Amino acid sequence: MEIGISTLCTVGKTFKVIDELLSLNIRLLEVLDEWKDRLTKTRVRVLNEVSASFPLKYTVHGPILDINIASSNPRIRTCALKLILESMDRAHDIGAEVYVLHPGLRTPLENLVPHVNSSLNLYSLEKIVSYGEKIGLKVAIENMPANTPCLLQRTEEFVNLIENGLPIYVTLDVGHANTASQLSAFLSKLNDHIIHLHLHDNYGKDDEHRVIGDGNVDWTLLRTKVRQHGVSAVVENNCLEDARRSFERAIQLFKS
Repeated sequence: MEIGISTLCTVGKTFKVIDELLSLNIRLLEVLDEWKDRLTKTRVRVLNEVSASFPLKYTVHGPILDINIASSNPRIRTCALKLILESMDRAHDIGAEVYVLHPGLRTPLENLVPHVNSSLNLYSLEKIVSYGEKIGLKVAIENMPANTPCLLQRTEEFVNLIENGLPIYVTLDVGHANTASQLSAFLSKLNDHIIHLHLHDNYGKDDEHRVIGDGNVDWTLLRTKVRQHGVSAVVENNCLEDARRSFERAIQLFKS
């Protein structure tokens, strides 16, 4: 399993401190295409120059701020799709192997029209996955944390996508799964669909992005049950020092 680091830990300043990330001897970098780190043509060129000089692979995490691909408002939904498809093009330009995608959000309309956002989420996912197939980019849909308006928190929601004919890959966010008591379920019901992992810890209530081992995630269960061949992983922490510690622990966890 290739293990790396997400630029969540350097959000807003990634391209100013990229040398610090490389100094950790990572072979995989997940670029969060968002805010001040948005993947412009210049930054695409920088990343391609870096990967030409270092043995470095990329995954890309799509934009997440103010994005709702399940929006009840068609103009907002269309704008969200446009931003994501543009981001996918830039991911393709840096040779990313996986594109991590957040699903949509429930809106108040769902209280009046049940499942309206779930249906719109499926509609948007079909377009995004189809575009990924067209450009040769694997779109891996991420499970979301509990106690949020996000869709796709539980395994049965992913199973419903499959039953509706959507050929999906999954990014298993271990911390998110822990908040929803779903880690075991994902590993037993969707293991064949998991191609990427987000590694961070918490105590099962809040999405804290703690260092691996500083919470109650069942890391032994993950290590013994997840497929390691054909699966990549990144640690996802809120600061660079925590990411460094998580990275070291992740290496120990999967090499032991």
